[in-house]
Amino acid sequence: MAFISKKSPEQQAQVAAEKERKRQETEEKQQAERLERDRQAFLATPVGQARQCFERGDLVYQCSIDVMSQQAVIVAMVGSATTRQTKDPVVVLNAVCREGWELVNGSFVFVEQGQQSRDKFMSSGQNVAIKGETVGYYLFKRCQANRRES
Repeated sequence: MAFISKKSPEQQAQVAAEKERKRQETEEKQQAERLERDRQAFLATPVGQARQCFERGDLVYQCSIDVMSQQAVIVAMVGSATTRQTKDPVVVLNAVCREGWELVNGSFVFVEQGQQSRDKFMSSGQNVAIKGETVGYYLFKRCQANRRES
């Protein structure tokens, strides 16, 4: 004969409280992990790196930002073209300045990543499309007056 034990209301409340405590611990751990992932992701950005450099006491900070990406497109018997995708770095540059930096210089370089070519259709010569990106290099100097506490 099997005996089925039934928990008293106090025991049931204790079990429920233990489950709730474990759930809260798990939730707090997940939140802490999420915050740490977000912090690491921020520190990998130009703004996060600028903050680290300022806190370290660096006098200058340099970063690079992809401002335009260009893909090569070759269509048989039609020709060649490129598709472009541009990004505005102004938001990032302003955020870096608010970390305590002043923009000193900016320059741009086109970095070729490859090209595609095909013979022209019914004509001499080649259709060429170039793939690459334009990178902006920015140099900042330390400027305590620009520092905004976050």
